[in-house]
Amino acid sequence: MIYLSSLVGFFVLGLIGWVTYKLIIWPFYISPLRKIPGPPSENIFLGNFKSFFKEEEPHVKWMQQYGNIVKFYGIFNRPDVFVSDTKIIQDITLNHVYDFVKPHDMSADFAKIVGRGLVLAEGEEHKRQRKMMNPAFTHNNIKEMVPTFIRVVSTLKELIEDKIKEDSNINLTPYISKTTLDVIGSVGFNYEFNSLTSSNDLADAYASLFNNKTNPVLRIFVSVLSSYIPLVRKIPIDENRKFNNACSVIHRVSKKLMEEKYNEAKKGELKSKDLLSLLININKTLPAEEKMTDEELQYQIMTFLIAGHETTSASTCWALYLLTKYPHEQDLLREELVKAFPDKSKFNPTFDEINSLEYLNCIIKETLRLHSPVPIISRTNVEDKVFGEYLIPKNTRIMLNVSALHKSPEIWGPTANDFDPKRWLNPSITKNVTNLNYLPFHTGTRSCIGNKLALTEFKILLGMLIRNFVFQPIEGFNFDARSLTNNKPSPYLGLNVTKVGV
Repeated sequence: MIYLSSLVGFFVLGLIGWVTYKLIIWPFYISPLRKIPGPPSENIFLGNFKSFFKEEEPHVKWMQQYGNIVKFYGIFNRPDVFVSDTKIIQDITLNHVYDFVKPHDMSADFAKIVGRGLVLAEGEEHKRQRKMMNPAFTHNNIKEMVPTFIRVVSTLKELIEDKIKEDSNINLTPYISKTTLDVIGSVGFNYEFNSLTSSNDLADAYASLFNNKTNPVLRIFVSVLSSYIPLVRKIPIDENRKFNNACSVIHRVSKKLMEEKYNEAKKGELKSKDLLSLLININKTLPAEEKMTDEELQYQIMTFLIAGHETTSASTCWALYLLTKYPHEQDLLREELVKAFPDKSKFNPTFDEINSLEYLNCIIKETLRLHSPVPIISRTNVEDKVFGEYLIPKNTRIMLNVSALHKSPEIWGPTANDFDPKRWLNPSITKNVTNLNYLPFHTGTRSCIGNKLALTEFKILLGMLIRNFVFQPIEGFNFDARSLTNNKPSPYLGLNVTKVGV
């Protein structure tokens, strides 16, 4: 009995010692990262993590206060690094891209939503998948998608017109999200989800994952905690039930889409130009060692589903939010659209026509600058690195601080925090803009493969909306615009909508 008590005592002492070492001794007295300037830890268990819930983009303020390399403390006081030095970003994104991998502890939840396809693939596997998928995203293929964009967005327009007859105060978030889901269903898989006009399990699943009416703080905290303690996702709380149910729907629908396309292929050659048909046809021509497996193809479907609709949906919501906040800019954009399309009932732009609209391009770029689809890009170094004068030991979480770069006065001038689309017409500013300091779709070999598709869809969607409607604030309705915890304006994009007269 005494022997057992001694063992338990040693175990408890050992556990206390290990916890003390991980939470206090290592981060503050041993880790090479302790030499990097940054904010002091606020909490022994949460570090600086809760700053992201209390403040709007604290990581931007840290860069302005401490410099281009900043150390901060994550969950359990783990020292992490924020970077906004373009030379280091070039090394991470271009020169040694496969020396910096996606953090393993962030991928569990993410993989359930996006699949372990192109987004999470590393090294040779990523090279193989990227090479195989590139032909599906050619300029000509994107051009042929434009009529589909217009068809689906026209359905949205009609629904909003009907809604206005009942109430001009509208929650636009679900409308826009379902629009982009229907678009990717059609151009991605030649499949009609029809989520705008009928109930749809997949639309409901994504809504539950990204619904800002729920507590985004709890959602992110559970996700982060589960990366350390996977069993957290087994706790029978509402947040976990919603997450697990949504992931099951995404997996089921993606599998169904793949099976239906394979069955179609067995009956004859796939002739449609949707992304999945193109991938399957390309896959057939490759040698065995380069082919994608069925599982990899299903992962790409999951990637298309989320990346092909949620990012464009979020960007459109932010654009409408900003154009409502800055009504003069909305008026200027509408003037350009009225001039280009005098008859709003004939809004049917070609790929070249929509991309030729100068102020629309400025609005899009400025929206993506202030509300980048991915405000922080996370990586882990597979070997020791030196950033400036600091040693970065391997397996350090390194955050590319996209938001800080996008709001740096050195690049964008003294109005860097303001929504000013005209800055994109100012050569003294645009001459400083590069693919290393403006990163809405990342850069290099890990840049978003569908960025041209997303931009074209974004332009047509926003163009159709502004040409047909005037958006104004709802009196007494307030937004929480923190873009890190809220992927869209929170709690939802509620606006007063009226029809354009001519």
